Amino acid sequence: MTRGRRKMKANENEVEIISKVKLKGTLSLPEIRGEKSPAILIIPGSGKIDRNGKVNEKLHLKLYAQLAEYLTSLGFINLRYDKRGAGEIEGDFLLAGLWDFVEDARAAVQFLKNLPEVDPDQVIVLGHSEGGAIGTAVAAREELGGLILLAGAVEKLSEALKRQRDIAVQDILAAKGFQGGLLRLLGVHKKVEPQAQKHLEKVLNSTDDVIKTGLVKTNAKWFREHFTYDPKDDLVKISCPVLAITGALDIQANPEVLKELPQYVKGNADYYVIQNMGHSCKFITQPSTMFSVKKDLPAEANLPLHPEFKKRLGDWLHNHFILQRSTKQLI
Repeated sequence: MTRGRRKMKANENEVEIISKVKLKGTLSLPEIRGEKSPAILIIPGSGKIDRNGKVNEKLHLKLYAQLAEYLTSLGFINLRYDKRGAGEIEGDFLLAGLWDFVEDARAAVQFLKNLPEVDPDQVIVLGHSEGGAIGTAVAAREELGGLILLAGAVEKLSEALKRQRDIAVQDILAAKGFQGGLLRLLGVHKKVEPQAQKHLEKVLNSTDDVIKTGLVKTNAKWFREHFTYDPKDDLVKISCPVLAITGALDIQANPEVLKELPQYVKGNADYYVIQNMGHSCKFITQPSTMFSVKKDLPAEANLPLHPEFKKRLGDWLHNHFILQRSTKQLI
């Protein structure tokens, strides 16, 4: 459902999507398209992040705006939107759980299916990071033309967080100079896991949507729902074509688990691990560490999308959708 389109820059319109909250997003339309064209929904990753990838004034990843521009250049209609409580969306971000975000994504899928320009049988969901889990849940509950999982697939949030903590411990053990020596002397590497488990125990045993851990508010509902959700349980229900891409240097998502994808998905499943690519789908030469990630992310934001990533994504889309659409038009 939409209440009209407000023209933005060339080929872009601001739209409203009605879920339990009013979502705002950007609909991008290519110059040349068929009477009924495929369309792609871009689902953002975790955190209070808007349709373009902006977290706050200091951190603007720009990833989703870049993805939208690239997909439009390929000839695909696409839609990206602000998460609840982020950007121009109403609602409190901390009160939202996993299934609230799934509900919003399903509303966005229905929005695309109802557009006169869109072939409702060829709506594709593209999820980045947490958006991959959300997209997987959506694909198990909606008829989709395809599912794309970027920088996160197959594994549970609990597994991803454990891997991140393990990497943090290795970073401390490998750190050089005074800082590394001091951290090891204080035994910080031995405290990472016990402190995490203490925090998680408090969150997972709570019943409130939001709790305070220390002086910080935590979205406890979101953690609880994620920790009980295993994407593999939904992957086995999916029969549409699936593409998964993760960077070899991604410290937030495990590229090794992608090889498990075909054993779960009923239909076609393609996966790629891209060398010299991190979590933001950009070209990097070395992974971030717990000491460098705060400066690495803003620096990566200004980089273009990884060229091999673009090729893999573009080839898969053309193979599965553009040719099918052309065949229909010739019949």
